Amino acid sequence: MIRTTLAAVIAAAALTACASSAASSEDSAMRTIATGTSTTMQQGETVRLPDGATLRFVAVPQDSRCPPNARCIRAGDADLEFVFAIAGGPQATVKANLPEAPSKNMGAWRLTVEDLAFEERPPVTLRIDPAN
Repeated sequence: MIRTTLAAVIAAAALTACASSAASSEDSAMRTIATGTSTTMQQGETVRLPDGATLRFVAVPQDSRCPPNARCIRAGDADLEFVFAIAGGPQATVKANLPEAPSKNMGAWRLTVEDLAFEERPPVTLRIDPAN
């Protein structure tokens, strides 16, 4: 009985050590973006803001934009979804739309979507500035 309990405690400690090691290496691999400059993000990528907050580019759930070199009756638009989290705080979904609402406030920051490529999983070009 003591041997089984001891084995369970050792296994739990080993798993915890592996999990925190993976999390810390993920945090160290995360790039920090500068404010006021354009940056490109891939879907699923998370970046760190200067104050330690994070921003993850989740998806483009809807994209009806007219492709390049096509003739369209309407220009269309695209919805973009991000997840913003204050360092050590809760997460919030942030939704932007090109071209109707490309800028959104997120805590102390303002997200501005500058461009969205025309690809199956398009990267987004954005800028982060201090919120007014």
